[in-house]
Amino acid sequence: MRNHFDQHAASIFRRTDRMFAVLMGLQWIVAIAVAIWFSPHTWDGDQRSIHPHLIIAIVGGGVLASLPVAMALVFPGRTMTRHVIAISQVLFSSLLIHLSGGRIEMHFHVFGSFAFLASYRDWKVLVAPTLIVAADHMIRGIWWPESFFGIATASHWIWIEHTVWVLFEETVLLITIRQSVREMKSLAVHTVRLEEATQKADEANKAKSEFLASMSHELRTPLNGVIGMTELLAESKLDERQRRFVHTCQSSGKMLLKLISDILDYSKIEAGCMELEQYCFDLRELLDDVVLSMPIRLDDKNIKLTCHLDELLPTRVIGDSHRLRQVLLNLLGNAIKFTDQGEIRLFVHPQRIDDAQVKLLFSVEDTGIGIPADRLGSLFESFSQVDNSISRKYGGTGLGLSISKSIVEKMGGVIGVESQEGVGSRFWFTATFPRCDETSEPNQTTKPFHHAVELEPTDLPTTTPSFASDDPSAARILLADDNHVNQQLAREIVIGCGWQCDVVDNGIDALQALTSQHYDVVLMDCRMPLMDGFSTTKEIRKRIAEGRIHSRPAIVALTANALQGDRQRCLDAGMDDYVHKPFESTQLKNAVGRLLTPPAAPAACS
Repeated sequence: MRNHFDQHAASIFRRTDRMFAVLMGLQWIVAIAVAIWFSPHTWDGDQRSIHPHLIIAIVGGGVLASLPVAMALVFPGRTMTRHVIAISQVLFSSLLIHLSGGRIEMHFHVFGSFAFLASYRDWKVLVAPTLIVAADHMIRGIWWPESFFGIATASHWIWIEHTVWVLFEETVLLITIRQSVREMKSLAVHTVRLEEATQKADEANKAKSEFLASMSHELRTPLNGVIGMTELLAESKLDERQRRFVHTCQSSGKMLLKLISDILDYSKIEAGCMELEQYCFDLRELLDDVVLSMPIRLDDKNIKLTCHLDELLPTRVIGDSHRLRQVLLNLLGNAIKFTDQGEIRLFVHPQRIDDAQVKLLFSVEDTGIGIPADRLGSLFESFSQVDNSISRKYGGTGLGLSISKSIVEKMGGVIGVESQEGVGSRFWFTATFPRCDETSEPNQTTKPFHHAVELEPTDLPTTTPSFASDDPSAARILLADDNHVNQQLAREIVIGCGWQCDVVDNGIDALQALTSQHYDVVLMDCRMPLMDGFSTTKEIRKRIAEGRIHSRPAIVALTANALQGDRQRCLDAGMDDYVHKPFESTQLKNAVGRLLTPPAAPAACS
């Protein structure tokens, strides 16, 4: 508390010193003006000539002003500075009273001086000026009344009357200073309490963030095993009944993954932890991928999905493509969920385009069941459903639209809905993106995309890459993961592509393996005992630079950390790519395939 009080007081001292530095210069000018216009009349009657008091004003005023101004500029806030300023200020009052011949108006300058000095909120500053004023009143009031009262003779008690009025003002000022100091101390106490509360809130937010990261990791790790193993099982020889069971397991696992992602996103929003990343991405390619991922969800419904893009739509923009994809998938997923037949249309139009940024309007229109008018207002609230029967029939937590609303607002946009029950709905949102300078990234290529894409329920995109198999010179992969289920899953995927795979449980074993064996790619879990993936990656890069590891493997983060900034943290640690759990086999195959040199990459996965 004392530290805050002292800092506040020091700030007041410095600010008041600067004020007096200006005031001293102005008073010097006023003293010269008084010596020119008032002194001749006061001291010599109607005679108008250069009066000797002008020299006193110039020299005396200059001396009184120069020292305080210099100290205020060189030593602001010092104790000595404000005491010198205080003494100079009341001496200026005495000078002005003398130059005016004791005019009663100039005596008010004394009261004004003490009022200004009270701005320091330091009673000690008033002590020396009070003694000087009292002594000046007594000496000049008794022996030179013309200088102080403007009369040849004056009562010996008149100076006491003037001094009493000065003391009365100082008493009021001292009370005011005392009250002001109390308020400053109270403010310091409140500031300390606020800082303590802020620190506790920051610690709580940090704890929430760590808890979310831990929960994300702990929930996604076993889910990775469930979803991954059922995917491998689906690729094996199964009869129709077994394949139906596996398909049910896959669907349930993906539904559980979406539920967990929604809950974690909602928790991040509530904790204020959700932030958007900023990087350059291909907008048309993103929309292409979103639309092509939808037919799997059409199931057996008689629905046609179309995408219409404006010709003026920019190719590359800067933003968080993952979060934009999340909003689009949520709106399209809802449209498919609540539409049994008809058409679903995705429109993307630019609302405003300039050299720096673009504002886009996204809209998803469907011919589904529609929404009652009285439910539209609460549709974007957390855990909101149109009614309980919707939740029972279609499922869902009611978090998707609330999360989408938060993401859209962080993108500088708004989200809304228009709907007619029994006819269909139109969900729309806007988002603003800075434009990406394509010339700054010559190695980036743009995927061709049609202005209108139509997909029927039978259209299934093929994304599995072609890698192959029994080449003895196949790439060697090192898998570092402490979870045995994930080890088994990743190893099966890697071996299925014809690559050789070694497995270690922690970062220390990974370093030993890299020292004794050549590896093309390292699949690195970020949370491992003894040495985590971040520390291991940094040590690998360090040892490569020192020549202690002779191969230069690419490193892929294979982790359940899926929170904001985790991807960038992996890249900053020296990793080359990022795949978060749970992952599909094609995601891992694509990530490894991109990093392998052509001679080491097999031709087709088994």
